[in-house]
Amino acid sequence: MSSLSAHGRLTIIAALAAWLSVLPLFAITITDDWIVPAGIAVALVAGTGFVLRKLGVPSLLVPVAQLAVVVLWLGVLVANDVALLGFIPTTDWAARLVDVFQEGTDVTTMYIAPVPVPRGILMLVVGGAGIVAVLVDALAVWLRRVPMTGFPLAACYTVAASVLTTNALDWWWFLPPAAGFLALLVSEGRTRVASWGRSASPSARRSGIPETDSLARNGRRVGAVALIVAVAVPGMAPVLTEGLLGPGRGGGGGGGQTIRTDNPIVDLQRNLQRRENVEVLQYTSSADEPAYIRIVTLDVFDGEEWKTSDRPVPDSVGDGLPWPQGLDDGEYPVVDYDIRVTDDFSSSWLPLPYPTQRIDIDGDWRFHGPTLDVVADGDDVRARRYSAQSLAVNPSIEQLRGAGSPSDDVDPMLELPDDLPPVVTEVADEIVADAGAADDFSRAAALQEWFRGPGGGFTYDIESQPGHSATALEDFLDDRRGYCEQFAATMAIMARYLGIPARVAVGFTPGDYQGSRTWMVRSHDSHAWPELYFQGSGWIRFEPTPASVTGPAPDWTLIPDDDPESPNANPTAPVPTSSATAPAIPRDDQLGGGATGGGQEPPSQWPLVIVGALALVAFFLTPTAAARIGRELRWRRAGDDPAASAEAAWADLREGARDAGIAWDPAATPRVTGRRVAEAASLDADEREVLDHLVGAVEQARYARRPAPVESLRADTDLVLRPVAGSASFARRVQAFLLPTRLRDSADEANRTLIDAFDWIDLTGEKLRAATSSAALRRRVSTPRPPAE
Repeated sequence: MSSLSAHGRLTIIAALAAWLSVLPLFAITITDDWIVPAGIAVALVAGTGFVLRKLGVPSLLVPVAQLAVVVLWLGVLVANDVALLGFIPTTDWAARLVDVFQEGTDVTTMYIAPVPVPRGILMLVVGGAGIVAVLVDALAVWLRRVPMTGFPLAACYTVAASVLTTNALDWWWFLPPAAGFLALLVSEGRTRVASWGRSASPSARRSGIPETDSLARNGRRVGAVALIVAVAVPGMAPVLTEGLLGPGRGGGGGGGQTIRTDNPIVDLQRNLQRRENVEVLQYTSSADEPAYIRIVTLDVFDGEEWKTSDRPVPDSVGDGLPWPQGLDDGEYPVVDYDIRVTDDFSSSWLPLPYPTQRIDIDGDWRFHGPTLDVVADGDDVRARRYSAQSLAVNPSIEQLRGAGSPSDDVDPMLELPDDLPPVVTEVADEIVADAGAADDFSRAAALQEWFRGPGGGFTYDIESQPGHSATALEDFLDDRRGYCEQFAATMAIMARYLGIPARVAVGFTPGDYQGSRTWMVRSHDSHAWPELYFQGSGWIRFEPTPASVTGPAPDWTLIPDDDPESPNANPTAPVPTSSATAPAIPRDDQLGGGATGGGQEPPSQWPLVIVGALALVAFFLTPTAAARIGRELRWRRAGDDPAASAEAAWADLREGARDAGIAWDPAATPRVTGRRVAEAASLDADEREVLDHLVGAVEQARYARRPAPVESLRADTDLVLRPVAGSASFARRVQAFLLPTRLRDSADEANRTLIDAFDWIDLTGEKLRAATSSAALRRRVSTPRPPAE
């Protein structure tokens, strides 16, 4: 086999191994949209490397070119609309890559695996696959250090094992990268064996035992090591418990089928995109109509996201919840709920209908008065069963249209950032003007109709980019595509702009009817909707998400086609729902008040950034530091022994020369080697004299009966090493910094020790099998045959 064909085969197998190593990321992503782009990235890396090496491009430039190709491919994926001809970089192209990368890192801080695959995550995964491919190609094809490819090949598996928090990564996800690693070892071994020719080991000839096939031995060894690593890595990998790559701003889900929500809006798209429609909870109601089940209310918009306000929750739910904010006093029908949460739903927030007044549940659950959100510190709703009583509030259109001015305590629900995109306010003004809305309710109804009806021209699309920042909402209004998160967030912002207090609720749509007034809620029922405030009726649910997903909007939000301005109802108090037949509960003033504020701000990311930067610096400095420590230990072991000191100096020169790219023949005499080093490093007369002094000390140590002590040997060695290092090319200097000869020799020595151990195990096994076979043969020979009849 020619060297070219061997080189090509190794390139292809390195690419295959890199692609296989990325497959464990299936376990932490919801969709597989990334697999083909990742495969193309790996193929581009392999093709670029093969062509450039065939053209004789300097080896150090090949990985640089491969990384450039990966970046260009990422641009094709996420920035083709701002590139010349779809792939030629421009200024906008570079800015887009930076923005998308930031989007990806934002998703990693918001979600716990498994995560959706918007374009930011797509960029991270495909870029990661490309980097793994570059490293594997460089180690296997360029440096011919195939065993070291195990480190990048295990990278994606280690990431997947470390970010799954609820369930450990299944062991079989280690098989794809292990298979790629084994294929690389076998390919490299075959190439090496073919170049040597066939031979038998001396140990096999001495023992008379047939030599075990080397490839079979390597297969058994790699299989054993792979099995050990598959078991050990998940246990050793650090587990990220709050976000994919850092502290999250909300919950997420663990592995397997578990749904987890702490700040659920960041999990909406993930739950809606899940392959499995996981059962979350089941509830039975005393009313005939189902209910939206709310988890948490997001009442602060800071320009980047909707989130919970600061809300300490000192009051327990044991004595009941306070009267709903803004709801007039009176008697309202009550609906009883029996709620059973499955083992597959995990949350510190308690799923409840709004407005709940009483809860019967074990544990320390506390409420936030203005929102009636219920949360536990250190507790979980998983596998819980509890009961609740909720008021049935069904205001009429006339009551909502006649609502008075909002009370001062909801003024914070009107706050908006100063840099709100102009398109948001312009569209809101246009909607209200076109509808001729003259009061807050008519304005709110007009917004809802615009989002749901043909006027807005929106398309519901769960594949849309997640997020509800001001920029994301501007894109949403421009593209007219999104899912419930954007519909709810945008309507709430527009309502605030129009002077209507608004917030965003996150939870579930009613679910599927099971019979006997029982409904089953699943992960695909995850939803977000806006709640708008009307004095006297309190917080009222609106539904801007298209009807194809949510069904009809609430009756109280729909203005009849006939004369909507004709009041025909008593506006003094909301009327009960027709389906609620349970006895009414009067308002209990003793339960009023409540707490004033909520969740916690996300921890600062700067500590993580600083730690990451220090770790990166340590990663690059470690090889050089380790080599220097090894050299120091070698000199200490030599002590005052002249022979040991001379060999230590010679070892320093050998490593320095090899780092500089100077050929070193271990079979050559010290004098011949010294002459070669002097010529290759272009030493001057003084430096040659010092080198001759060092050569003489080595000859004394090796050939003299009693070597004479040599003074200043280490200083002389340092004096020679400086010009030797200076003669190295830039590429050699980089290689010597990242992977000095001292470290490579230590790795080779450890590798030989491991191979010797495996050889001993193989030889012992062969001897035992041969002894067993010989004993069995002797028994058959010594056993007399029965006489023939």
